[in-house]
Amino acid sequence: MKRLEENITSQKPGSRSSPPMNSLFNVIMGPSLFLLMLVLLPDPLFSLPARGAVGTVLWMASWWTTRPVHIGITGLIPVVVNSIFGFVPVEKILVNYADPIIILLIGADMITVTWVSWGLDKRIALRSLGLIGTTVKQQITAWFLISLILTMFLPNTVVVAILTPVAISMMKHVGLNDISKSQAAAVILLSIAWGAGLGGFGSPLGGAMNLIVISYIEEMIVGREYMFITWVTRLFPMLVVVSGAILVYMLNFRFETARLSGTKTFFKMEYQNLPKITCGEKWGLTLFLAASLLSFARPGFSKWFPQFKPAFVFLFFGILTFILPGNQGKRLSTWEEASQKMMWGLYLLFAGGIAVGDFITLSGAGDAIAQIMTAQNLEGGIFTIAIFVLSGILLANISSNTAACAILTPIVISVIQSLGQNPVPYVYITLAASNCAFVLPTSVRAIPVGYGLDPRIMFKKGLWAVLISFAVVTVFGYLFTNYWDAFSMA
Repeated sequence: MKRLEENITSQKPGSRSSPPMNSLFNVIMGPSLFLLMLVLLPDPLFSLPARGAVGTVLWMASWWTTRPVHIGITGLIPVVVNSIFGFVPVEKILVNYADPIIILLIGADMITVTWVSWGLDKRIALRSLGLIGTTVKQQITAWFLISLILTMFLPNTVVVAILTPVAISMMKHVGLNDISKSQAAAVILLSIAWGAGLGGFGSPLGGAMNLIVISYIEEMIVGREYMFITWVTRLFPMLVVVSGAILVYMLNFRFETARLSGTKTFFKMEYQNLPKITCGEKWGLTLFLAASLLSFARPGFSKWFPQFKPAFVFLFFGILTFILPGNQGKRLSTWEEASQKMMWGLYLLFAGGIAVGDFITLSGAGDAIAQIMTAQNLEGGIFTIAIFVLSGILLANISSNTAACAILTPIVISVIQSLGQNPVPYVYITLAASNCAFVLPTSVRAIPVGYGLDPRIMFKKGLWAVLISFAVVTVFGYLFTNYWDAFSMA
């Protein structure tokens, strides 16, 4: 068996996102879809800004899946569109390109590029393979569950930013150097992003969308404090069922190989044969762990450092990599080395995803879509549930789970209260649906794409994941509505 060093290439994460020149048709298709939406969407339900927002989403989705230009360039389209047409103030779009999440990615990137420089990536890869196992199904299950559990307590962006480079390091050392062409590598990365996307609704601490929902329940329904334990007992069963269905779906993919090259015993032996950990490796690992732990511990020090959020924690430790010593009198990192390895396209890709989500909300397109979905002959029951689930999934996939919950929760409460029914079960169902986003490289799904995952794979696999989650959330929600209705006020 060849030694792992023979599998290492100089390709940096995300470099495969630069495609060869595609046909003129793929270039033209994006702006053509944009113009069609300006003409075809009904007025006055969709105002001109709302039509522009929907058209921009389709333009970006088209270019992300056909890739006639670099995916980072596609992320700049919301700025260009609004600077030309003025659908919403361009300043409100530009702020997304300096969003704290972008700062977090930059800080995490600064730290993890030192892993490659000093060999920590190999050490982590061998350790991961020795502990998790080498079958693709073992890897998918482990990464999915780790991501799912962590996201119940941490922001999903933090979780994906922490786990993705570790998984990338592992895969590079077993020969999966071209992430964009490996089905096994693609699904491992999807397991991290999809697990993080789903796990957020497992506890009230899982994201801003949960706090929005709790606020509406307290103010519009129960009129008193909503207990966190109530959330867990009601929504955790839904999380188990939905995540279980998605995991089973992923485990049934076809891979080019059933097992990563090497055996568990081999990787344990390789790990034991590594030389003593160097100063550079120690600093790279310490800084990353310190940033991660402080992100977990944020509630404990937020009173004294209210602005020192996870994004700036990672940036602080990222800056330290240019100050602290490595080995043999060298700094842990230099700008010349780091700038060549940092994923500049990922920052633009992620920012563009956030920007188009804001564009959907600010333009009124989200409200128009929600009105279409809810302005049906709703009388409660499974049809009503299906409409709410479809609305949540659609808005989450084109914007974000937070935006979806902010738009839909008051609508759901109003509609169900008008029917004289308890709206809490329907709010739970809509919240779960709003976390079922699998298709486009927006929000946390941009991170694995930035590392080389082909967005066409995400789109193709994500469509089936959306259909599965739609069916599971609708049926499970319908079956458990009576249970939630009886105990939701507890």
